[in-house]
Amino acid sequence: MTEPNNQPKETINFDLNDMTIAEIVSVEELTGLPFDAMTDPDKPKGKLLQALAYISKRREDPNFTFEMAGELTINVESDELDFTEDGE
Repeated sequence: MTEPNNQPKETINFDLNDMTIAEIVSVEELTGLPFDAMTDPDKPKGKLLQALAYISKRREDPNFTFEMAGELTINVESDELDFTEDGE
């Protein structure tokens, strides 16, 4: 995927196993959803993914905003994460 200036969009690689408890609390506060909604096929994922991207980038840049995170692509790594029902 490219941005209008022909620069590739940044992709965030994120390992859920590296999250601190405070980061999990932040995800829940930003989204209004419990963290385990990530694995619930009936819950929306957009805000959860945006929150994960936000947390990841804030580690590097304290001025990075939640809105800026919405412009990124994300690659989530976890052995247990599956957005499909019944592991399809």
